[in-house]
Amino acid sequence: MKWALMALIGFGFGFTLSFSRFGIVFGWREMLTKRNSYYVRVHLLTIAIEILLFTCFLSFSHALFGDAMVGNVMAIGIPFIVGAFLFGIGMQLAGVCATGTLYCCGEGQPRFWLVLLCYGIGTLISNQLRPELEATFSSHVVLAKDLTGNIWSGMLLNLALVAALFLLFRKSELKRTGELKPLFSGGNLFWRDGRFTVLTGGIIIALLNSSVVALHGSAWTITGAVYDMALRGASLFGLFEGNPKLAQPLFINPMVGMFWLGILGAMLARCISGGGTFAPMRLGNSLASILGGLLMGMGAMYSACNLGGFFDGTASGSLHGWVWMLMALAGSLIGIRLRPLFKL
Repeated sequence: MKWALMALIGFGFGFTLSFSRFGIVFGWREMLTKRNSYYVRVHLLTIAIEILLFTCFLSFSHALFGDAMVGNVMAIGIPFIVGAFLFGIGMQLAGVCATGTLYCCGEGQPRFWLVLLCYGIGTLISNQLRPELEATFSSHVVLAKDLTGNIWSGMLLNLALVAALFLLFRKSELKRTGELKPLFSGGNLFWRDGRFTVLTGGIIIALLNSSVVALHGSAWTITGAVYDMALRGASLFGLFEGNPKLAQPLFINPMVGMFWLGILGAMLARCISGGGTFAPMRLGNSLASILGGLLMGMGAMYSACNLGGFFDGTASGSLHGWVWMLMALAGSLIGIRLRPLFKL
């Protein structure tokens, strides 16, 4: 029952991401290059909703189906910091993050299947380094509630940080452009040109992700599912035969089912909305897809992706979410500078 419900939520994720064009990577690039903060302000609103809902669910000891209510918490250390930085570079080269890769694949864009393939290869390469890195570097979990005293005051701290960033990005856009696109004024707030607006997408994604926490005890992540699938693919060539994960059924990880139902959801959204033609594959964007996918996969094994590292981590009260954001922003600055080399 839980797997079926989570798979349906995965379908909703894929559909919503595609039908709203909820672009995390594009939004960051718009902010860094043009000071257009509209998309990152929508992202922060999404995170604020998740903080409220995650905190309510995390106040319980167990999820609806008996899993421990743990949220998405990662230890902060050198591997995590470097991983988030590499992910930031990779996502700007690839033009998508993990969630963007999923829905672009579902829409039938060939270049992003190449990104997905290289993402999986990157996770396999990076995981081989894990024993040595864990033995060399120490990492520590830092939770907001440990700084403030309890989960609720930790929630207020994170909401305050979200509000501060919101105002900072808003001020930056006003200073640079002299105007500001508001989130909640004007007509067609939630539906425009035959599809969801980005704002609608952000709200639905927050609700869907919080539903996963209620069911499973932690939120949606993609990297683990991609790694499990890449591991099975590599085993067909005689690689990683001793890995204990190969003895387990692939779909024992509910995130794998969510991934493939997400692909189907994006397919449906594409069929309903139609749209123009996709950019053709060329040597430049193909090389960027390969390099970007590899960097994202290698980085995500230690830091997760935008959703798992930043959105889910922050909403779970783990300060690794904010560290992820800073390092991925730094990586994005480099990735953006590298894009012209690939004629992007």
